[in-house]
Amino acid sequence: MSTSHEHVVPPSAPASTRALPADRGRRRGVGKRFLVVGDVLDGILVHTTASAMGVHDPAATIRHRALGAGGNTATWLGWLGAEVDLVARTGVDDVYRHERGLEDAGVRPHIRYDARASTGTEVSVRNALGRTAMSDPAASGVLSAADVPPDLVARADIVHLTGAGLLTGGGAERVAELVACARAGGARVSLDPSSVAVVHTLGPAALLEALTGVDVLFPGRDEALALTETTDLRVAVRRLTEHVPLVVVTVGPEGAVLGRPGRSPQRVAATPATVVDTLGAGDAFAAGFLRAWATDPVRIGSAAREGGRVAARALGFVGGRPPA
Repeated sequence: MSTSHEHVVPPSAPASTRALPADRGRRRGVGKRFLVVGDVLDGILVHTTASAMGVHDPAATIRHRALGAGGNTATWLGWLGAEVDLVARTGVDDVYRHERGLEDAGVRPHIRYDARASTGTEVSVRNALGRTAMSDPAASGVLSAADVPPDLVARADIVHLTGAGLLTGGGAERVAELVACARAGGARVSLDPSSVAVVHTLGPAALLEALTGVDVLFPGRDEALALTETTDLRVAVRRLTEHVPLVVVTVGPEGAVLGRPGRSPQRVAATPATVVDTLGAGDAFAAGFLRAWATDPVRIGSAAREGGRVAARALGFVGGRPPA
C-alpha cells in the first residue's frame, strides 16, 4: 500500500530564503502565479574524454545535481522573482532534501511520495561527440492529476506541465488528464514534450490528441518534427498550430520559431552565449518565456527574446538549475 505525503511551505518562506532582484516590482510577470507539475530527479553529470564503451577515463569530472524538467523550470521562475508552486514526486527518503533545495531557489514545493518508489535519476554523459542522457523516472513516473491539489490550480495564472517521466508514465490518457486538471481553474496551460522519446513512446497522433486545451507548446526541433512526422520545420510548426494556438519551437543556437494559426512562422534570434553546458537550457527558456508572456500575451516575440536571455544564462554553467 502506498503512502502519500505533502509538505506545504508557508507562503512567506521563499521570500525569506533568497534575495529577490532589486527591480522585481518593475519586471513583467510580477503578480502572476505559476504552477509547475513535473519531474524532480537526482542527477549524475559526467564530463569525459571517453568516446566508446570499455574506455576507462580516470580524469572524468562527475557531479551530482538536482535535476528534472519540473524542478529546473520552477527554479528558474523562482530565480526570476516569480511566485511559483511545484508539484512533484520523489522517494520517501529524499523529500526533505529536495524540498529544502527548492525552497532556497524561491519555489513552494508540494512533494508527494510513494513508499515503494525511489526518486527518479538522470545520468548525463558529455564528451567531444555530444551528450547522451539516460533516465529512470521512478517516482516521477507515477505522478498524476490526482496528486495536484485543486486549490493550487485554482490560484494559478499559468500551469506548466513538463518532464519525460511525468508524460510517459501513464500514456497519452494521463497527459490528457493532466491537461484537463490544469484547465480546471481557468489558468492558461503550457506543456513541454521534453523528449523525442516521449513522442515515440506515446505516439504522435495520441499525444497530439491529448494536447487539446493546451495554450502554448514548447517542443524542441526534433520533438516538433517527430510530432508531425515531417522533416520540414516550417511544415511542422503549421501542423502543430492546428492543435495548439501558440507553438514555440526551440532550435538551439538558431533561437526559436514561433507559430500561430493562419500566420507564417516567425523566427526569433538566440541571445549570444558562452556555452559551457546545454543541460536545462530549454527549461530555462520556458521559464523566461512564460514569465514575460504571463502579463503580456500579445507580445510573443518579446517573450521569446526573454526566454532566450534566460537560456543564455543557463548555458554558462554546468547543471540544469540557476547557480546558488
